[in-house]
Amino acid sequence: MVRRLLPRLAATTVTAAVLGTAAFTAPAVASALPAVPPRAPDLSDIRGLPQRNVLPVWPDNPADASIPIGVTPYDDIAPKLNALQAGSDRVSARVAGRSAGGHDLYAVTVTAPETRAEARQQELWKRRIEEEPARAQRDAALLAGYKTPLFVNANIHGNEWEGTDAALRVIEDLATDTSAETARLLKRNRLVFNITSNPDGRVAGTRANAAGYDLNRDLTIVSQPETNLIRELIIDTKPIITLDLHGYVSPTLLHPSTPPHNVNNEYDLYIKHGLPNALAIEAGLRDLGYAETQQARIPFRDDEPGVWDDFPPIYVPSFAMLQSSIPYTIEAPLNPRGSTLTPAERVRRSGINTDVHEVAIRTSLRYIQEHRAEVLHDQAEVYRRGWAGEPLRDLPDGYVPGWGPEDDYRTTFPRAYVIPNGAGQRSEPAAARLVDLLIGSGGRVWRAKKAFTANGRSYPAGSYVVDLHQPKRGLVNSLLEPGADITERVDDLYAGPAAWSQGLTWGATVDTLWDRLPKVPLERTYDGRAEGDVPGGRGDLRLDLRDAADLLAVNSLLGRGVAVHRLADGSVVVPGTPANRALARAEVRAHGVRFERAPAGWRGTRLDQVVVGYLGTVEERDTLADLGFAARALTAATLSTTLTDDVDVLLVANSVNLADLSPENRAALDAFLARGGGVVGLGTAGAGFSNAAGLLTVTATAGPSLASGVANVVNRGGPVSTSAAPHSFISQPVWFTDLSPGVTVEQSYAADPLLSGWWVTDGPGGQSAAASQASIVRGTAAGGNPVVLFGTDPTFRLHPKGLQSQLGRALLWTARR
Repeated sequence: MVRRLLPRLAATTVTAAVLGTAAFTAPAVASALPAVPPRAPDLSDIRGLPQRNVLPVWPDNPADASIPIGVTPYDDIAPKLNALQAGSDRVSARVAGRSAGGHDLYAVTVTAPETRAEARQQELWKRRIEEEPARAQRDAALLAGYKTPLFVNANIHGNEWEGTDAALRVIEDLATDTSAETARLLKRNRLVFNITSNPDGRVAGTRANAAGYDLNRDLTIVSQPETNLIRELIIDTKPIITLDLHGYVSPTLLHPSTPPHNVNNEYDLYIKHGLPNALAIEAGLRDLGYAETQQARIPFRDDEPGVWDDFPPIYVPSFAMLQSSIPYTIEAPLNPRGSTLTPAERVRRSGINTDVHEVAIRTSLRYIQEHRAEVLHDQAEVYRRGWAGEPLRDLPDGYVPGWGPEDDYRTTFPRAYVIPNGAGQRSEPAAARLVDLLIGSGGRVWRAKKAFTANGRSYPAGSYVVDLHQPKRGLVNSLLEPGADITERVDDLYAGPAAWSQGLTWGATVDTLWDRLPKVPLERTYDGRAEGDVPGGRGDLRLDLRDAADLLAVNSLLGRGVAVHRLADGSVVVPGTPANRALARAEVRAHGVRFERAPAGWRGTRLDQVVVGYLGTVEERDTLADLGFAARALTAATLSTTLTDDVDVLLVANSVNLADLSPENRAALDAFLARGGGVVGLGTAGAGFSNAAGLLTVTATAGPSLASGVANVVNRGGPVSTSAAPHSFISQPVWFTDLSPGVTVEQSYAADPLLSGWWVTDGPGGQSAAASQASIVRGTAAGGNPVVLFGTDPTFRLHPKGLQSQLGRALLWTARR
């Protein structure tokens, strides 16, 4: 581990160091800022403020988990906001979405009233900061009149309640305070609040939402409606500072974070503000006077590298930083949960936590005001550097007190990416999904109007081009680049993954252009499109299963009674009758899949509809739904009632001790295996089940729990791995050795297993032990049970979309009769 080399200094010293004019000199830039074609913006939907909406009131719920700790129950939030809107011209509240469990999500804006013309001017200035940042930095009217935004995201973990109450308190105070100071404040700022970003968990007292997901791991997967709203609010608000209000870490924890830092950030423009404002929040906490708030924990200052990092962009703050915001996680100090606390102690703790979050909000707002010129300039500077294609800055040691070589995480930006269209694209639906993610996350994508050649490769018209000379290049590149191997730099991470790369793990072909943008007319696109195809004629149709969309089409056809046949390579064939062709065209319209002509003389196995019983989590549940399989949740205690005769395949992702099964549940499992039921196992849990049930015998070795990222793999062919990409996703990788006779290796780790992420090099769980060992195996047990075991992780947080088709192929193969 590399320890901090420089001493930590006081807040006043930090402020002088990072905001002084001589703190850092930018390198000369060779490329000029490209001109932005003038275009009249569409402001037709911009209205003045306030925009009052009567929020629906929810029924009283005495079981709301907020009540015992003395914070605001969910059903009281809408009435409070309705009353504040009715009594003030500074508050605009709306239902901005609905949670996975059906609760209303409330977005609130607090600012001085604006006419429609004033609101439109604010919108023009906000867009100019991103579209024409150099002009914005010189625009005297913008610098004087733009309302700087602050975004507060509260209660993303449902059982960390008090951020909501702090937000409501601040809103009420700003709405009702008649002082000249507050009036001036609201004329110069907009405050945007996501009041409770996880109402499901707030009511139930759970960290996760009703669908079972930790929302603060989902910002670049966006699988949940709550996360989609957070993303939209950050992009639309363009906040100078973002606060994500949490609990409970004692003493109060607040960013900046330890390294590793995301390699795509303009970290100099963040840390120069992020550290002094953190120190100011710490001072404000001391001023509260509580014994529990006399010090704070600032990981950048106080922790070793890797303890509390901001590396993956999956969290609200790390995603917001890539949007050119100064973000914070604020972890309030006192846990009010637990049956050992008295009611009075719970209320006391939640009250202190609410005060802590209020200090963070008010201090951050004050920081924006005191450093208005600097923070506006630097927000625009992130975008200006992106448009100009400038390199990331090499920061000198001591750039802020405590900054050292352990903080130097930088990438080199390519000139562009190409996501091919047509024959050069591995999967059109995967490409469209990836493009939608880039655009929905604030990136920009273009399509080529004509065919072109780049790096000696030909691309058809319609191919997507991602020009990295764009304002949010760091966000775009963070999603598309392979990532970095950080194994030798840190020996700890707060949480994984240590690499993610939607460009490699979401199933699309993505090519990197390092030197120049293709010379072809480009047209900006605002969505990804997969057109698919059904070839003409009367012949049979083949579908190669490369994406979840292909599995959806197969399962849809099976559900319609179509005769679908699985070939030896895992692809499927549909007889080309007129009726089948009509249904295939419907699947093309629905899913963008591409059928091709079936090979002459094909031979295959007739498939039936597949019912999958799973011993797993919500990740397995929802991955199966994404693939279109009928799925049934099983537990070791319910096998006798859930593992019924219609279940074709057992998906094992959770460990189960067969010796602990009741006689009834063991009998149900034995009956399933006796009728030849197939098994797909994930990780050590799946392999352990296979061994214990006497199916395939293997030795499964797991790497360290911290090991995660993008792996290099070698596909050996067969029904599971044919057409798979040469990269996979791992979260605690598993490999298989000592294979019983008849077990076939479908995929293995490459001789150099880790492309990007973290995985210790040597030792029994290291890369050297896994090199060239099996990562996916299959075989048929003595009793006729088809079995596939995965050492990679195709279901991790619904992230590795490119691996879902491998799981789908395995389910179809193991469902054979």
